Amino acid sequence: MSIEIAEIGGVDVEIVRKNIKNLHIGCYPPAGRVRVAAPERVSGEAIRVAVLTRMSWIRRKQAQFLGQPRQPVRKYV
Repeated sequence: MSIEIAEIGGVDVEIVRKNIKNLHIGCYPPAGRVRVAAPERVSGEAIRVAVLTRMSWIRRKQAQFLGQPRQPVRKYV
């Protein structure tokens, strides 16, 4: 398993290569971090194309995460 960071379409993408069959793209809260789990045999260009085709979804999810109210810091009384 290897991990690398790449900038694709103006977004920092964490690319994790591992022994899997399919490529998975995820966008995670709270800041909309983008992570791609890719098979070891897939080229960097194929990963870049896959992320660029899903860029509208990624941007929409990031905006959705930034618009969500965050839980306030709890005060212990």
